[in-house]
Parts: sequence; structure tokens; C-alpha cells
Amino acid sequence: MPEFTGSMSVTIEVTIKAKNRKEAESFFDDIYLDVSIGTNENSEVKILSDNTDLIENNWEIED
Repeated sequence: MPEFTGSMSVTIEVTIKAKNRKEAESFFDDIYLDVSIGTNENSEVKILSDNTDLIENNWEIED
């Protein structure tokens, strides 16, 4: 059976409430991404590679 490989980019936007920008930056420093990949039971899927270990906690904060 032929194999097909796909990849995707993901952007996650998070909104938090804070008294000021400094407090917001502190909150964002404590947030990290926890990623998993799921499939249904009938799929034959191999995860070839992922770059989740390269994800930096580098939030772009907008006012």
C-alpha cells in the first residue's frame, strides 16, 4: 500500500486578563504548549518526526 506524508503549521492564540503588560508577560512565561497526536483505532499511522522539542516559549504579546 502506498504511503503519504503530510505536515502542518499551527498557530495558537491565547488571551489572558492581567492588570498590566508586565503581569501579562509573567503569566505568558508560565504557559507552555503540550501537544499530542491522536488517531482512530483503524488508522495505520507512524509518527516519523516532530519538532515539539524545538518549540520555544516565545510569546508575541499584543496590547
